Amino acid sequence: MAKTRGARPSRGGESSSQPVERVRPTASARQRRLRREVQETQEDVVPDVAEEEVQANDEAQQGDPVGVQVEVFGGEPEDTSVLRTFHRHVASRLWNGEDRGTLKLVSHGRKLTAPVDTYIRDIVDNSGLVPLIDFTGRLFSLPAIGKDEANMMLVSLLRASHAYAYAETEVTRGACVRLSWLRDFYANSVQQGNLDVAARAYLLHFVDCTIFPDKSATLVRVSYLEVFRDLHMVGTFAWGAAALSFLYENLKDASFHNTRQIAGYLTLSQAWIYEHFPHIVTRQPNSQYEEGEPLSKKWAPLRGTGDVSIVRQALDRLTHADVIWMPYEAHRVHRPFHDVSWYRGYITCGSIVFPHLPERVLRRYGHIQSIPPSPHDAFPVSAISDVHYQFLHYEDHLLEDVYRGPQMTILGECVDDYFRWYHQISHPYLIPLDGRVANPVPCRVPRVATVGSTSDGVGHVISYQV
Repeated sequence: MAKTRGARPSRGGESSSQPVERVRPTASARQRRLRREVQETQEDVVPDVAEEEVQANDEAQQGDPVGVQVEVFGGEPEDTSVLRTFHRHVASRLWNGEDRGTLKLVSHGRKLTAPVDTYIRDIVDNSGLVPLIDFTGRLFSLPAIGKDEANMMLVSLLRASHAYAYAETEVTRGACVRLSWLRDFYANSVQQGNLDVAARAYLLHFVDCTIFPDKSATLVRVSYLEVFRDLHMVGTFAWGAAALSFLYENLKDASFHNTRQIAGYLTLSQAWIYEHFPHIVTRQPNSQYEEGEPLSKKWAPLRGTGDVSIVRQALDRLTHADVIWMPYEAHRVHRPFHDVSWYRGYITCGSIVFPHLPERVLRRYGHIQSIPPSPHDAFPVSAISDVHYQFLHYEDHLLEDVYRGPQMTILGECVDDYFRWYHQISHPYLIPLDGRVANPVPCRVPRVATVGSTSDGVGHVISYQV
């Protein structure tokens, strides 16, 4: 979700040259903040804001002909009902001068090679993993196994000898095997003509190098073999939902200050950034890309500079005009919109469970964003036990039309009170005023079409407020 302030004016507008005043917390708020720092287990304290200053800010907004919102922000959410663990968030520590530095990205993509045998290649092609395009299908569970159970799975599904399997799990000291061991095992199985075994070994290596890489960087969980027990059923699983759940888990972990690495399906995350935020990062088009291929192949990866301060400044300057809200519309001729995208319920990857809540990103679907209910109250806890059945019958669990609201007529359109609510429950800026490169300008919120229009890059002309 984009922050709502920028150093550049909206199209047709003029930026203010005056710095924005932040309301300082009262003495009582500072005392409560001190107690929170002493007692780390307490929730974040909501800073007090003088009623007269808030009223003055409201009056300033009402008198602004371009709909400028004045920043009232003290470095933490006023309402912590959504970000309940914000005191552990990297943004909270960064605001207070604690910089953890650059995250180390764990990726195994270069370790992956195409299968040489046509039989195995056909299995991979029919698995739904190449390309990863299917969100529908069956969710899968993974057994909780120890080293002994892992040895039994290696023997039964990969036909490894007891001694060979035991020796490997002794090296890894758990229910996992090394990627190098798996590559050697795959090559030997192909040479011996054990193609079903080789296919399972290849698929296990494939998912660990693409959608399920973890921070070990060298190990893969044996429990994933259970999904490849029946090679003819591999294509019936919802790999897209599993990959998204696994990525959510890793992004959540990366948001904590003490995290130093990030794993998961980072290709998906990077492609999503490229498509939605073209002004945040430099995009290098892939000259070999052909229309109809997955959009993740549209961009050639570039080596980063490692200077995260540049990205932080760019994020703090982000405006609505910098966001491509519906980047996939031009690709719909190749990949039509599927109703499962409106699914409202849980998605899983083994024991990882996350809610899928389309009402929180309505602009992504071309609808006016309303204030969503709390994600913590989205479903009863009992719904987790029914997640597999609900997802298999997703047609009965789509977001109802009444909650989708009307379609946007203005790029990034939302209800009038949305941004006031958003600023109360979120941390919209990364850098305090005294640490920013340039004077900040108030955000510009598009609500009604007045003057000017532009193309959104897919042939649709959408009006901006200017």
